[in-house]
Amino acid sequence: MTIGGLEASITCLGFTCLYISGFYLSNQRGNRNEPRVIKSRMKAVAVASIISGCIVWMIVRENVLSLLGLKVPNMMIHVVQPLMLTSLLFLGPISVMFFEQELPFQKHFNMERDVYSIFTTLLGQRNYLVAPITEEFVFRACMISVLYQANYARNYLIFVSPLYFGLAHLHHAWDNYNRMGRTRNALKRAIISSLFQFLYTTVFGWYASYLFVKLGNVTSPIVCHSFCNLMGFPDFSGISHQKKVHKLGKTDKKKKGCEFYYLLPVYSNLYVFPNWYLLIYLQLSKFNY
Repeated sequence: MTIGGLEASITCLGFTCLYISGFYLSNQRGNRNEPRVIKSRMKAVAVASIISGCIVWMIVRENVLSLLGLKVPNMMIHVVQPLMLTSLLFLGPISVMFFEQELPFQKHFNMERDVYSIFTTLLGQRNYLVAPITEEFVFRACMISVLYQANYARNYLIFVSPLYFGLAHLHHAWDNYNRMGRTRNALKRAIISSLFQFLYTTVFGWYASYLFVKLGNVTSPIVCHSFCNLMGFPDFSGISHQKKVHKLGKTDKKKKGCEFYYLLPVYSNLYVFPNWYLLIYLQLSKFNY
């Protein structure tokens, strides 16, 4: 079934409103990190995801599961390879973790502290399970499926559809404004923070959309989304740490080691980040979606 471009865009905007409306229609108000609020919001986005999937089914009717990328994943193609590509963005932080012996199976890695204590908490379940699954299903699988039915070009599916994903994160401005005291300065900081979040969530959306369109399986963007949430935004604070080490008068060998450890995240991210999206662009001609 084919629908018009305007109808498809309105439907995607509706998905966005549906996803975030549950956050504020619930009677559980307060800090977003409070357990009762987390539980309420996880239920809300789960319901929004189910409704969004039903809407796609009403529009498409045929081959809905395949179009939504709800297929049994191939571990190598749909999980391992996307994770390897994603890890390039975090090459610097991962290198630091390696030299600090903090990676899995290294000396300072602790399964209880670094895995169980994270994924067994409500905060961890929200950030690394529920949010990646529901956001990628709604903003990638459902939206791209609807836009595809409207015959939008592949470039539009990858580079424009993530704007809805970015818009969905602007509501954090209200949370931040309330959390920081509802002052003029709080408003300014909340707006700046949300605009920055809009930027990097949109950019990540390009990559996640690329994975979905390229591989046709929603598992890939979900796994990479969870990995990115786990790693967090690349940390450049190591530069100041490296300067402190120089001031302490460590040996030249130690200085060089610290310089390598802490400046590598900067160089690698500045180099890899643009090439990451160049790779996406060069792969566009190979899509089969």
